[in-house]
Amino acid sequence: MAGTTKAQYQHFVPQFLLRNFSHPYKPQNNDPKKPKRSKRKYEKGMFPGDLVVSNLNLSANPPVICETSVKRILGHVDMYRDMSKLSPEQQQYIEQMFSRLEGQTSIIFRKITKAFEQQDKGLWLTRDERDLIRKFLFLLKYRGSTFHRRFYHDNAEGYDANDRELLHDYMAEKGYKRPVDVWFDNLKTIMELRMDPEGNWMQDLPKRMFLSDAMWFISHAQSMYMAICTPSDPSDEFILTDNSYNVFEGPNYFAADEGTGKIQGTAYTPLHEFAPISPKLMIVLRSFVIPVAEEDSNADVQLDREFCRSLALDMVYKREVESLLEDLPIKKASNNYSEIVNGRVQLINGEDGQKRKDHKFYFKFFPIDTQHVNTINGILLDNAYVCSSVVFKSIKSFSHTLEWFLTASCAIGKVVTGEDADLRLTCLKNLATVSQSLGSEKKPVWREEPVPVVQDLEKFRLMKIEQSRLLGKIIENDQKFTTDTKYMQIYKTLGKSLRISFQLSLVINLFCQVGRKKVSSRI
Repeated sequence: MAGTTKAQYQHFVPQFLLRNFSHPYKPQNNDPKKPKRSKRKYEKGMFPGDLVVSNLNLSANPPVICETSVKRILGHVDMYRDMSKLSPEQQQYIEQMFSRLEGQTSIIFRKITKAFEQQDKGLWLTRDERDLIRKFLFLLKYRGSTFHRRFYHDNAEGYDANDRELLHDYMAEKGYKRPVDVWFDNLKTIMELRMDPEGNWMQDLPKRMFLSDAMWFISHAQSMYMAICTPSDPSDEFILTDNSYNVFEGPNYFAADEGTGKIQGTAYTPLHEFAPISPKLMIVLRSFVIPVAEEDSNADVQLDREFCRSLALDMVYKREVESLLEDLPIKKASNNYSEIVNGRVQLINGEDGQKRKDHKFYFKFFPIDTQHVNTINGILLDNAYVCSSVVFKSIKSFSHTLEWFLTASCAIGKVVTGEDADLRLTCLKNLATVSQSLGSEKKPVWREEPVPVVQDLEKFRLMKIEQSRLLGKIIENDQKFTTDTKYMQIYKTLGKSLRISFQLSLVINLFCQVGRKKVSSRI
């Protein structure tokens, strides 16, 4: 019989990040006759001087603005506890691994915030430091409440994501009884992963964990570049939600199957993703399909980027896709092994193009205007319908960004549609009520849109499952392919529906020999 231990509150947003949004708790009751540590305050778990965050509690009915201890927000009790293990210590091995990784990563994040506090223009990070951040950002996404709900089932039948047949295959192959066992193993594998400069890890990882999610991690780490943004207006601030690290900007479509009526996502393409560090610092990940002027001066690189953009966007959507943040004033980090000469990237003397551990990258702090800050915050708010909290630093800044989001045109989102339409509508109404309570007199705007009905949606999903199985066999056998193979014809159709399809198209570009140079020449 498995041992028992005291329940633990385990954060999916680490406390070292939450502290950047925090302030010391000051009780509102100033009655000198009351003891400083009254029972009421004890029950709330907050005493004078404790670190707390201001937040909009979306779990309350109606939602309420309050203060919550850093120790008791954006987490769940025993979220990573593996009850299949015998001893209490073994049951918490995932949480212990997270603790060690957070200790390593917090040093780098403190390096970033310290450089900003010192009013430096930017900072240098080693390749290992940069890669650790990229790994950590994916884990912030993958360890969160969304994936806890996806995997936390006692049997295979409980797992109902669109790649369920693939997961069932994988569980049978590996002898797993519960989907959560796959999640725990995936988390462990990624945390233990060494991202060598040569990139051999990309060949190895898909053989060590669930293929769909291995490909997703590879594309997350390799198909986007990282930039650090800060508001140019001192009164502007970034917010933080439960799923901040799992939110993207880009096209996202749903459809209903004509036969079954079931609604599911048909296509989505992340163009920007977000990682709040503090109210004044936001990491933005930008897709490699968005032009980079100094790289695209090389005709081969530009052609390769256009080819990938065609696969990810042009062949998937019936209209031209424009990013809400394409004009965000960010650039790739510079480095110590290349330079820009006459608008073109070239290697410095002594470099041969090989990626090395001692390479360094200079990340600038890019000032962005109020419109861009609001847009990023608005994207987070637009996805808050599955969240419990919206964390912010100052009520004044939050009030302004909330009012902007609710009253801006629906070009930024606020489209009530898809399988979670009811949740989206309820959230928007709740946010409108909160905004009015903060003094807004402007009318909120959103749009309700029916889900399009299509034929054979389920058949199309199953076809993509079969293509994913084919990819698994290809990777298992270390096969190489050229553009004239049958497989490459499948490659050209990938990305047309479902999350797994877009990830396939990106990862195949990494694994297959298609006779082109890599786009990310400054990775």
